[in-house]
Amino acid sequence: MLFTGLITVSAFLLVGLGATRKSKGALFMAGGILLFAVGALMHFQAFTGFVSLTAAVSAELGVGFLMLAGLLSRHKKNARPFFMLGSVSLFLAVLVFGTSKLMSDYSNPPVVASPTHTILVELGEDDVISEIAPLLEDFGATWEEAFPTVSMSEDADLAQVYIVRAETSVIKRLMRRLRADAENVDHVEVNFMVELDVPVLKRNASASATSILENDPLASQQWALDAIHGHEVHKMLSEVTPAKKARIAILDTGVDAAHEDVADSFTNSPATVDIHGHGSHTAGIAGASTNNGLGIASLNWEGRFIEIAGYKALGDQGSGSIEMISQAIIDATKDASDVISMSLGARAAAPKVISDAIAYARRNNVIVIASAGNANEDAKDHMPSNIEGVIVVSAVDENLAKAKFSNTNMSLSRPITAPGVNILSLKTGGGYVKMSGTSMSTPVVSGLVGIMRSLDPSLSEADVYSILEKTARTVKDSKRIGKMIDAEAAVKVVLSGL
Repeated sequence: MLFTGLITVSAFLLVGLGATRKSKGALFMAGGILLFAVGALMHFQAFTGFVSLTAAVSAELGVGFLMLAGLLSRHKKNARPFFMLGSVSLFLAVLVFGTSKLMSDYSNPPVVASPTHTILVELGEDDVISEIAPLLEDFGATWEEAFPTVSMSEDADLAQVYIVRAETSVIKRLMRRLRADAENVDHVEVNFMVELDVPVLKRNASASATSILENDPLASQQWALDAIHGHEVHKMLSEVTPAKKARIAILDTGVDAAHEDVADSFTNSPATVDIHGHGSHTAGIAGASTNNGLGIASLNWEGRFIEIAGYKALGDQGSGSIEMISQAIIDATKDASDVISMSLGARAAAPKVISDAIAYARRNNVIVIASAGNANEDAKDHMPSNIEGVIVVSAVDENLAKAKFSNTNMSLSRPITAPGVNILSLKTGGGYVKMSGTSMSTPVVSGLVGIMRSLDPSLSEADVYSILEKTARTVKDSKRIGKMIDAEAAVKVVLSGL
């Protein structure tokens, strides 16, 4: 790339010499024009991206015009136009480079964020890995199928994704070369890591002001049940029989399947241990067995309406790659889940692999619910909440006002809100603990959707969101975070349609 720049600058030098010499001026001019042509050809071969090409050419033109202006000025000729052109070109180069760097940092998180130094490569529908194997071998890379359980007939995009591992020092160059191979490669992205971000807030004591039916000893400390009219739901569910048990897939750090308050509701699934604790907390909110004389209550009356399944989308330290998250979505879908609950995410553009996995789930009649995020910004910049079709959950506090940390979600197509501050639920290894975040408000919604699906399995994702939104209550900040779910009203609508 340095050589192409020297070619361009040399071309300007020859043109400048031609313009300031009386003898052989035409020869210098011709040489300069020829070098310009050679340089242009070399630029298109050296740069694979339009932005990088624009930035490089602008910088070289800037230097060249300024050098030409200097030559003309030295020979008492009008140099002002070329000085202006050079200045503008250099400014454009800085602007383009700076903007592209910011966008790159946002949409493609740094490779160092992934300790495994991996990228995800999607081949074309008719291509095979052997077609790019020589290139991968040149960079010392290894590869394997990302989702071997997905066939071409199920999803032609996911079936063609490979995990490619290479040294950090060569990853960016390898990605550029792969993206340039448009004949065989459809998409390349960094397999970046997603980390939990759980707000720590002052824990307030709260007691239920509602007459409760359930005998769970800690139910009176669950203000969220009051807020969503959950106790009223218990009364309705105590008198009905579900059409089936709805399966809620908790995509998280795992679930402590042996915990006293979820053991009866937990179903056979991969992640039965939770070292971290985040997944167990969200699982209890979504479907802890209720009226069992133990711990807390969810909407899952007597454990008859919801079964909880655990999928390890995040590791024991609370972080996971986008490939891990996508695999968990695929596994939960193949296990015929009714609801996928994802209390996770990152500030990033939607990765194609997760978008494809969510689309795969939705085609298989799975309702996907995700947290809006805890950065007090717009969830449109937060994945996976910014992926089409996802029900996006923000959080309210005990005053039913937007939680200070909660992202807003009204720029997205399916916004809703639920309690997410000082939420009491399971502590991995036994016991109970309060936590806050949109991670907590999300399973509140997932639990309600599970109840709705258990009563009427035919409800589509569009039906479910329509009922949630139409029955929800307007709260103080609904213009920013959507309306708050009303579980009693939503369940009444479902029961009335049976």
